[in-house]
Amino acid sequence: MAAVQQNLSKMISAQLRNKATEFLNSRKHANNVADILQMFDAESDNYTSLLLTIEVIFTELLKRGDLVQEIIPLKPIDHSPEAEYTRWLRECYEAALARCLECVRRGRLSSRLQALVTACKLLQAEGRYPLEPTNGFYFPSVRLKNIFIVLLDSEISMSALIARFQEFTEYKDVQQYGLKVLSSIGYKKSPSSIYMQNYLELLDKLLAVEIPTEAKSKAKERDDEKEDKVLCAVEGKPKFAYHPVVCRRHANRCWGFACQWSLCGSPRAHRRALLLLVERLMPLLAKPHLATDMLCDSLDAGGPISMLALQGVLELVLLHNMCVCVFGRHLPEGLVAAFAKRVSRLALVAAPEDALALLQLLANLLLRHPALKRMICCDDTPTPPLMSGDPIIENQIAFCISKRKTKLNDRQ
Repeated sequence: MAAVQQNLSKMISAQLRNKATEFLNSRKHANNVADILQMFDAESDNYTSLLLTIEVIFTELLKRGDLVQEIIPLKPIDHSPEAEYTRWLRECYEAALARCLECVRRGRLSSRLQALVTACKLLQAEGRYPLEPTNGFYFPSVRLKNIFIVLLDSEISMSALIARFQEFTEYKDVQQYGLKVLSSIGYKKSPSSIYMQNYLELLDKLLAVEIPTEAKSKAKERDDEKEDKVLCAVEGKPKFAYHPVVCRRHANRCWGFACQWSLCGSPRAHRRALLLLVERLMPLLAKPHLATDMLCDSLDAGGPISMLALQGVLELVLLHNMCVCVFGRHLPEGLVAAFAKRVSRLALVAAPEDALALLQLLANLLLRHPALKRMICCDDTPTPPLMSGDPIIENQIAFCISKRKTKLNDRQ
């Protein structure tokens, strides 16, 4: 049965190639495009062959300039056969793009992935060969917006497709325009957990390529040997102007949306948000102090979420030299002192770079809680001291940690 289906698929692919070749070679086969678009209605699972066919057809039409329709203000609409044919081709192109985006939501996974790739390839072709005459760099941001609207689904997880989309976010123009588009359409007042997950994953992919900070941007201007990857670059036309400041501004706006959502109700989205904050966004934050509440609240969640939150606190101290109060001033001094001592012991066995971050956290605690300085130097300590050695029992700590892990595993 599988062999029969494979042979049938090959036969359909060959027929579609022939139809595409006939159409591209002669206008007398113009109806072949309409036939191909109608075949989407007959299919319900695998659209791969149809998607590849419309990609070939319309990429070639864009290269030829057959879809270009110059509109001159105050001039009557041209109704000549050539102009009418061009308008009809434009309608077919829009219909093909709509079909392509529909296939991103339905069918088997391989077909959905191909639909996303085809939509991006047509975006690239339109960027290089615009539908209207242009002299400067052109990026079809409306097409990217339509793709994002599909990927930001509230009911279907788009994790696999967003992961595939990362191969396009490596291009600087896609990153810059993508962040701009996402910042304009991403906000929802009460999003579903699936929407939040899709949104955070898409934002993560847009930030996969590092956005230079001000210092790195200046260094890059001095060392401009490596040229940035640009999806819609055209040889002989003006180059794309990449603006890290604009990217950082849009990234902050996108993160601001996520901060307004109730992430605690969705552990998966909560974990994804913290990962995004710690791994991508921390150096880009314009107002890093706004992340302190989220990080401190996440410390009580337990498990990997608390570990990520603690890492975020350390990053705030290390990168932004912030005075993060993990424990409020109203907490007992002994509790804060116990935490400080535990962190100090951890710093003794940590790697040098981790120990540096832990020491900065300890310095922060000492500033916020001056009474802790007695742990370092106490003038009123009796001589000889009351304790000749360290009273802590390592085996007991290990036992308590092991017991705590057992309880967490039982809950999960």
